[in-house]
This record gives sequence, C-alpha cells and structure tokens, in this order.
Amino acid sequence: MSNVYAIHPPKSDLILLYEVVDENGVPEWGGESPVKAFDWLDNSITASRILVSAWDSDEEDARLVGQSIDITAIVMAGAK
Repeated sequence: MSNVYAIHPPKSDLILLYEVVDENGVPEWGGESPVKAFDWLDNSITASRILVSAWDSDEEDARLVGQSIDITAIVMAGAK
C-alpha cells in the first residue's frame, strides 16, 4: 500500500545536472556528481555558486525542466 501522504515523490527519470559557476555566472564545471561539484566549489578560487537543474531526455535530445536552482546556501549550511 502506498503512502499518499509521503513528502518525497518516487525516484524520477529526470537527470540532475550540477554546475559550478563564478560570480559572473560563467560555468567552471558541470556534471551529474554532486560530490564533484562540492569539491570543485571548495577547491576553486573563483567559483562562487552551485546550481542544479533537472533535465528530461529521450536519448537524442535533452530538455530543461523548470529553472536552475541555486543550492549554494544549502551546501554551505551542510558543510558547517
């Protein structure tokens, strides 16, 4: 029996893309690994933010779903 009151939806097929950008929004690193994104932000002298976006793909084309979300404050809060 499924829990209709669950807060988290079931795992989706969306691809999460993490981007590390500098203060001007210029990408320095991008990929599917949150750990590598956090490491890049921690070790770069110019990186200032981490953005995450969701993508839907049919193996030929990828489409952005919604908007990118700046998760820098969440990452920094978790690092304390």
